[in-house]
Amino acid sequence: MQLETCNPQLETTALSRGFTLQNQPPSAITAQELLSASLGLPEPAEGPGITEEQFIQQLADAVDYWMQHRMEQLMSLCYTLDVSEAAVAEAFHPSAPEAANIGLARLLYQRQCRRLETKQQFKPETLDDEDAW
Repeated sequence: MQLETCNPQLETTALSRGFTLQNQPPSAITAQELLSASLGLPEPAEGPGITEEQFIQQLADAVDYWMQHRMEQLMSLCYTLDVSEAAVAEAFHPSAPEAANIGLARLLYQRQCRRLETKQQFKPETLDDEDAW
């Protein structure tokens, strides 16, 4: 499975439903931070941080735990993030090129990157009138 590179400069003003990060303005959220918050990983350190592959491995470890202890919640997260069901099935297939937890971690990361890119491209206009909604 090919890892799509997420643009590190990408920022968004909206978080996934139910995911919040403390001490972090919503305009500086990254895919790593969103996934860390949703899977209970430690918050990424400020500064250069870790590489995508290192993060994928941390994410894969968390996905492995969720697969063993919280499978329904993991599948719910995939549904909430709109991860392709066919791609999830492919990641779980016995003949998949890598372990299911790594494949699913890559899918989650790639999906968050695409969501952030889409939100960056299609920012809603700010409403001046509070009744304009």
